[in-house]
Amino acid sequence: MNTLNTVLQAIRTVDARQTGGAEELLLLLAPGLEARGRFRSPVLLLRKPEPEADPQKDFGNRARALGLTVVPLQEFSLKGGWLRKLPKRMGVQIIHVHGQRANYFVWIMRRLYPRTWGRAKLVATVHGWVQDNFVRKAVTWLEWRTLRECDHVITVSGQQRATLLGMGFSADKVSVVRPGIPYLAESGLQAPTPQERSHARASWGLQDDAFVVTAIGRLSTEKRFDLYLEACALIKERMPDARFMLVGGGKQQANLRTQATSLGLGDTLVFTGLTRDMRGVYAATDLVMLTSDTEGTPHVLLEAMGSDIPTVATEVGGIPEFITNGEQGLLVPQGDKESLADAAQRIHDDPVLRAKLVEGGRAVASQFTVEHMVEGVDAVYSRVLGQR
Repeated sequence: MNTLNTVLQAIRTVDARQTGGAEELLLLLAPGLEARGRFRSPVLLLRKPEPEADPQKDFGNRARALGLTVVPLQEFSLKGGWLRKLPKRMGVQIIHVHGQRANYFVWIMRRLYPRTWGRAKLVATVHGWVQDNFVRKAVTWLEWRTLRECDHVITVSGQQRATLLGMGFSADKVSVVRPGIPYLAESGLQAPTPQERSHARASWGLQDDAFVVTAIGRLSTEKRFDLYLEACALIKERMPDARFMLVGGGKQQANLRTQATSLGLGDTLVFTGLTRDMRGVYAATDLVMLTSDTEGTPHVLLEAMGSDIPTVATEVGGIPEFITNGEQGLLVPQGDKESLADAAQRIHDDPVLRAKLVEGGRAVASQFTVEHMVEGVDAVYSRVLGQR
């Protein structure tokens, strides 16, 4: 490929206070693509600026700091043909949508402006589907409809690809590209020293000799942090030295605090809220527990595995594709608090098992590199454009 092609990366961020997995991946993918010298990757940011947001957490600011061109969509306006002419003005050959709302927006643009938006090739990355209520089921159904219009769909797990193939998607138009994990891509990442571990625990009010079981993520219903709290209550009865951290923010926080009080977790549980100090979180942690009902390729498990922390997770989504039960982590049935507590106790009581899971987990996490992700997406773009 001799010419530099332009790929418009379309995304709507979770909110201005934090970034989710899709946003963090794009902050690695776009600079990686530009560094290869094959594709330009300007970002179409489908969110209005929020002046009260922390500038250091704002996705647009972070993208610009990486040298990316960011085009914020200030408002849905047809004035002066600005929106209609955007792909042609920027010389866009491919539009790559990240997430459901970006999918819907571009789907609408292609109908309103078929001569500009409709002429660009269309690629979508699927990060996961949540269908725990009627609205989310309807939203997922709509996304599947928009995906049928894509020239290529990228999934982050084989399970997602199999779902699409089962719905009649063409096998040569759906590819699995494993994500490069942002936390593991940080330079200088290494195991914490005893002093760092002690300092991290002190900052969260945890004792040096505690066995800390941590859950991490956006506090939303599909993550099943209510189940995590129920498992914590069982673990507390069995393991007097156990302490717990719930890391993240979201709409379920008030409900979870009420539940924690009713379960008698009291001062054994720390709600950290939103934090960017993930190094401190992992330094303080002995076991990471994931209790979700649905997942694609959850970053938190791979971050923990790459940080030499054993993991317990529900056997859902794409998780069994990189964790074999008893080899890289322990897997339990979806929604089973007893099995979660049993698995935590096994890891607590068995240092040989802990060491085995740490070694296996580290080997798996090392495969989820930014370089592999960028190469995979680059290959999809080349295929879509008919170039090798």
